[in-house]
Amino acid sequence: MTDHLVLDVETTGLSRRTDVITTACWYFRGTWYRWVRDLDSPAVFQSHWAASSALVTFNGRNFDEKFVVKDLGVEPHPVHCDVMHEGWKRGLKGGLKRVAIECGLPRPPEIEGMDGRTAILLWDRWQGGDAAALELLSLYNAWDVWLTLGLYRQWVLGERHNEVHGIPWQFDAEAAGRLLGGGRFSHLPHSPA
Repeated sequence: MTDHLVLDVETTGLSRRTDVITTACWYFRGTWYRWVRDLDSPAVFQSHWAASSALVTFNGRNFDEKFVVKDLGVEPHPVHCDVMHEGWKRGLKGGLKRVAIECGLPRPPEIEGMDGRTAILLWDRWQGGDAAALELLSLYNAWDVWLTLGLYRQWVLGERHNEVHGIPWQFDAEAAGRLLGGGRFSHLPHSPA
């Protein structure tokens, strides 16, 4: 497990022909990493990809891996565990967030309800110059990685997923309210517990 790369990407849309990765978050050797389009070199991602003994994703065979091959200059990973298929074996269908909740792995309340459309909105706001949007997008992206890792540990390794996540990107209720609208976030703390 130490050398497994757990990955999730956010994109501008669903078409591999016309859309691109905006951010990629991954957990590798106990550390969090992020790649941001037009900001970061793919070199760190490429080195981790090459050094990893396995890739772990949720729906990554159909989505994440195909985008990173296209956008980040890597070949398909020789060992890929797509935990979505592990869920299917257990009769669990649906998206990552829904399946994770059914397995006792909810996201924190401050990002509950955020989805792929929110990620696209946050990317657009960051492209428009709002630095807080990238922080919130990265937090959302990293939680998808953490949920994927939790499902992998439960289903494939037979372990409990009870360590502290250590996600370095923080939630800011004021920024979230400004970026996403409404008072939905006004009662929440500025960073996750």
